[in-house]
Amino acid sequence: MVGSKTSQRNGYLFVLEGIDGAGKTCVCDLVTEELMNSGYSVIRLREPTSESEWGKEIRERSPRGELSPSEELELFIRDREWHVQNRINPALENGSIVMLDRYFFATGAYQTVSTGIPWKDILRRNREEIHAPEPDIIFILDLPVSEGLKRAGARKGSTNLQFETEQRLIGVRQAYLEMAKDDIGNYIVIDAKAPLASIVESVKVKITTHIAEKTNKKGF
Repeated sequence: MVGSKTSQRNGYLFVLEGIDGAGKTCVCDLVTEELMNSGYSVIRLREPTSESEWGKEIRERSPRGELSPSEELELFIRDREWHVQNRINPALENGSIVMLDRYFFATGAYQTVSTGIPWKDILRRNREEIHAPEPDIIFILDLPVSEGLKRAGARKGSTNLQFETEQRLIGVRQAYLEMAKDDIGNYIVIDAKAPLASIVESVKVKITTHIAEKTNKKGF
């Protein structure tokens, strides 16, 4: 069984993905703010969570490089299962817009590099084992690895021994682009080198247009 179909739920799920330094968190924050200012009911979430025991372990141990690839993969899936059951699905059932900073596509992109498991298999586990709901749109903020590392390095206390290495991020970026081409999800790739304001506006317009189109279809 694949995660919930977008046409069968009340709310909307939009995901921001990309390599470290691509600007996911900033764009997610700003789009959330603009949507709320426009009168939409929005729930802002991120993964790994800071609530479940698995998410807390990832946040504590992963930056120090303490987790093996297989341990990390299992922790992400368990954290996501909690997240889906306790935060994402309830928000969708209530008709809210969920803005999500990283989702199972990030696990697929990063863990395929570290474990050698094909990203298609990792995505399948999330869809079939924990019934992770399918996003309405997955936005991939695409950025050259050299620029991503430069941006990430400029952030205080941002060094992550697990994630922020050039060779790893080259593989992660490639996996994201392969997903956008070959996966069943609804992907939009955005040039993350563009000015922040234009990226935020582009994401917001695509979201509001999607919602309007879905609303019109439901009206018939």
